Amino acid sequence: MSDDAKSRVQVSLRIRPAKKGARHSTKVVVRGAEGGDVVVDDEQRTKRVYHFDHVFSGGQAEVFEAIGRPMLREAYKGFNVCLFAYGQTGSGKTYSLLGDMGCEERAGVAPRFVRCLFDEAQRMVDEDADLTIKVSLSMIEVYMEKVRDLLAPRQRGQEPESLEIHEDPSRRVYVRGASVHQVLSAERMIELLQKGNANRQTAETRMNETSSRSHAIMQISLSQEFACVKKKDLECVVSLVDLAGSERQTKTESSGQQFEEAKKINHSLLMLGRALNSFSDRKGSDAFISLRESKLTRLLSESFGGNSKTWMLATVSPTAFNLTESISTLDYATNAMAITNKAKVNSVFKSLELKELKAVVSSLEKQLESLAAARDAKELDVAILQEEREALRLAVHTARSQDTAAQRLQSTVQHIQLGNIALRRRVEAAEKRMIWSLDNEASFLFYKGRCAISLRGVLRGEKRAYRLALLAENGQATSSTLHVQVFSLNKDLTVLEDPMEMVGRSIKFCLRIVGAEGLPPQFCRHSFCKLSLLFDQDNRYFTTSTAEDTTNPRWDLVKRFELPHLTPEVIAHFNTHHLFTFEVFGFST
Repeated sequence: MSDDAKSRVQVSLRIRPAKKGARHSTKVVVRGAEGGDVVVDDEQRTKRVYHFDHVFSGGQAEVFEAIGRPMLREAYKGFNVCLFAYGQTGSGKTYSLLGDMGCEERAGVAPRFVRCLFDEAQRMVDEDADLTIKVSLSMIEVYMEKVRDLLAPRQRGQEPESLEIHEDPSRRVYVRGASVHQVLSAERMIELLQKGNANRQTAETRMNETSSRSHAIMQISLSQEFACVKKKDLECVVSLVDLAGSERQTKTESSGQQFEEAKKINHSLLMLGRALNSFSDRKGSDAFISLRESKLTRLLSESFGGNSKTWMLATVSPTAFNLTESISTLDYATNAMAITNKAKVNSVFKSLELKELKAVVSSLEKQLESLAAARDAKELDVAILQEEREALRLAVHTARSQDTAAQRLQSTVQHIQLGNIALRRRVEAAEKRMIWSLDNEASFLFYKGRCAISLRGVLRGEKRAYRLALLAENGQATSSTLHVQVFSLNKDLTVLEDPMEMVGRSIKFCLRIVGAEGLPPQFCRHSFCKLSLLFDQDNRYFTTSTAEDTTNPRWDLVKRFELPHLTPEVIAHFNTHHLFTFEVFGFST
């Protein structure tokens, strides 16, 4: 089994039956066809055909067998897995994911998954006495851009605590303060799921009597630990995501608090949709994709393009009344199918544990017993050594007169060793075309100066040329300067008084590194400039060509960039923070 696997997001569609007695049109315009096809046929629109991995026409069991069963297999192999349900409010997302957890026939994917999870755990433990399986559950919701624990005790009349999102040293996202519940049975986990679902923010709308007003994320942690050292422990996280439904105010007739909730829901779904579009459209790793636009996209960052195998269940209404929302969901699902994740097996090699250490101790004790038999024979050797010790004592007395010289020699050796370490680090850094500066000063090997710029002028549509003083590592200005030009490529863009006028638009701009002036003569044998992008997930950088034997090198490196769909936050950030850093290196040889 490979420890890494590239896999496309698996997308399935479920069409909810038309509601009987509905006040609006129940004409069916969305139909499932054979082979995973969905046909949208409305007299006022052009006929469209979509294709997905599965199109469900049966009950809850069919959905689980197509989605939940494969997820379970991959989870026990050590892969992170995720299922998220998306669709218009009232289209059957929560029913498909949770269903009636107290009824075997109407139970959704989550309770069926939990029961099969524990059944498989019992089977595996019965077959392998060295195996221990541990399961835990966390359940949170994102309501009005606040993250809340659905399993924490609630006080009537008090607002639930808002939790913060953080990243661990491995850049994995987690919610600080979210409760983690160790679970020993399927029944207990289903009780917790029912409790968490009951704590979700819901309200009655015209479209749904119990409309979810928040996004719910259920995370099941599964670990497999083996007593045998030769077997690898496995661990994974199973994420089940019930997204709040997208809404149109004209149909839900929401107002007041419900209207504000709908705005937040639609905003977070819009940000998620933009992320899906970016992942599905990108070529290689060149696209800049921000997952920090909302709490939801940040929490789901591993599920799209990351370390997870992901399934999507899209739900739609078949009627003409909901056709606009249904087409939006179908387009959303189509974009998700183009996303490829790179999941890896989460395995851990164990060190020697107590059982193996006891065996080592027992072996050593036997060796000690055999050595004790030879102890008497060694006593004679000890007597001889005592005589030799007296002779050595005389030699030590003579050597004390040489202590001063020895101390000086030791100090010299230590100084040489430190110098060798510093030199080795510089050589290793130079081989990687990077510089390791140990003393924040120009060394005998190279010169290094740095500077940085923001996008303040570009965001206002200005063309700017900079002569930037290069700073040493200690922050002091040097006599060298860097010549840089930055200008917008948007033909229709004029100079703006307020860069916030760019909200919602995209901007293309050009960056040109012309050259440098005044490099130290002793470090002008070879010189180049390194351009780095801050706030870039891929940590990209570019280098100019290498100039030789000049204190005023010209490189003339030109790069084009684009910032799509500018938001107020992005504009404010890049208007005041540096986006590009420049590092100029000069070498003496």
